Amino acid sequence: APCCFMDPPPGADDLVVTCHRKFFHPEGDHFTLINIYNAFKKKCLYSTSDYNDEKWCHDYFLNYSALRKADIIRSELLDIIKHLELPISKPAFGSEENTLNIKKALLAGYFMQVARDIDGSGNYIMLTHKQVAQLYPFSIYCATKGKAGLPEWIVFHEFTISANNCIRTVSEISPEMFIQLAPQYYFCNLPPSESKEILQQVINDLSQTAKKKKQPKMSNRAEIYEECIAQQTEERCTIQ
Repeated sequence: APCCFMDPPPGADDLVVTCHRKFFHPEGDHFTLINIYNAFKKKCLYSTSDYNDEKWCHDYFLNYSALRKADIIRSELLDIIKHLELPISKPAFGSEENTLNIKKALLAGYFMQVARDIDGSGNYIMLTHKQVAQLYPFSIYCATKGKAGLPEWIVFHEFTISANNCIRTVSEISPEMFIQLAPQYYFCNLPPSESKEILQQVINDLSQTAKKKKQPKMSNRAEIYEECIAQQTEERCTIQ
């Protein structure tokens, strides 16, 4: 689906942030998008006309067409899941387990779009090609925490190359989660960097933890990866 945010008019940045603050979710921009979609569906449920729905979107600087498209895509995905007779979990958005599952799903699909704040001031370097970028100014992290509270590791949805490179739609992850979900070949082929060294240290720490628990020795990432897969249980499809 296209971006659901409208470009702010000149000089209206503070107003846009104020309007969007209603939907902010502390776990990141992806969760904020779910809040926006849920609010949109609730508005449509009690609305008497499409005009009212469009006006609501306009008042909050949201793209009505994009939200309608997202609703159509969601319905199509739900039809596919039902056709395949896959089990569907009950709605649980906001719970700790649901939050973790969403981040796992994001990272499983976007493991190549991970970046790390290299100096604690919002300069994010991407693991794949070492491009440096800043967070989009309207990200929840910029709007609520400032540079002092930005997450160190993030998964992002979009990267824009410009005079001021920026990454949009981001959510915080942990290096441990990355190690568990990113394919082994991807990690092995990452270019040398401080970030890769940190991830390697995470692997070493996991290996040491396994030894202390008297589990089978895991001396390399392949064995750790296999252990993570073995511990996975059957999970239901989650529709937000």
